[in-house]
Amino acid sequence: MNISIDFLLKGITILSLILIFLSIYLAFKRSREIAMNKGIKLYIQNKQDKWCEYFTNEFPLSAELIPRNEIEIKAIEEIFLSYIQNLSNVGIKKRIQDFSNEYLNQYYKRLLHSKRWSLRMNAMYRIIDFQIDSLEDECKKMGERKLSQDERFQLLVIHSNFSADTFLKEFVTLSIRFSEYEYKKLLINIDSEMLQELTYQTDELPVECQYSLIDVLGIRHDMEFSPFLESNLKSENPEIRIRSLRAINEIGIVTKLDNYMDFLNSSLWEERLMMARILRNFPLNQVHPYLEKLLKDENWWVRSQASKTIGDSRNGKEKLESYIKIGQEKYATDLA
Repeated sequence: MNISIDFLLKGITILSLILIFLSIYLAFKRSREIAMNKGIKLYIQNKQDKWCEYFTNEFPLSAELIPRNEIEIKAIEEIFLSYIQNLSNVGIKKRIQDFSNEYLNQYYKRLLHSKRWSLRMNAMYRIIDFQIDSLEDECKKMGERKLSQDERFQLLVIHSNFSADTFLKEFVTLSIRFSEYEYKKLLINIDSEMLQELTYQTDELPVECQYSLIDVLGIRHDMEFSPFLESNLKSENPEIRIRSLRAINEIGIVTKLDNYMDFLNSSLWEERLMMARILRNFPLNQVHPYLEKLLKDENWWVRSQASKTIGDSRNGKEKLESYIKIGQEKYATDLA
């Protein structure tokens, strides 16, 4: 194929112009970034003492602290985040929230409508960090748009902070599924009333969410959820039964031993293991026959837990030593 010299020269010229344009654009972008970082650093150096005086209630809000451009907003973000991440002072957090609602909400509102995913996400992070509840309605409207999974997750976090009704409605009717880890992140910080509402609607939740809810109830150590967890012990799903047993054990309050006796002879070693743990909530003289049965279990983990439960009980070590000395059972030597 013959290519004319003119065509070749035109191609080289066009490519060279494109490269020059890209170089100028990148250089401009870099210089703007450097200038912005320099401006942020300078603002923090000059204004951090005034912000400290405002936060510690020594002085009212000064007009010079109200941001006039994006550089000042970025600098204020860094100052606010530093206080939030390093202090737990309720008064300071309230001042950050009040200021953000008054002077930053329009900035984050614009970001929520940005075409760039990263800017929308950044706005949602800051709405949560600074508790900007004045943007709750804007976030509800955003939820009507087509969003990525990450955006949908952050919106749920926002709703859990500002509106229990919206959170529950959105959470239960989600058309997407999160991982167990993500469900736990959503559930771990919501209040007990919202958790209680979710226990009434577990059948409508994906199974990964049901698992996470049960785990979170165990982590919260709140005995008001014990009836719900005990109701799960009749579930046909063994994973739900095992996780419920574990959550009940973590709460540490078990009243009716009869509710658990079926697990003593479960075909699943995980359920027998949890039974060995739960029995530590009862006096040893009441449950010793059951623990001795578990000491003879075919599974090592079950035998080990039964041994630990006995050993941790009052006068348990003597009973365990006596059992080992007799050594008539084939697993007794494992415990020595």
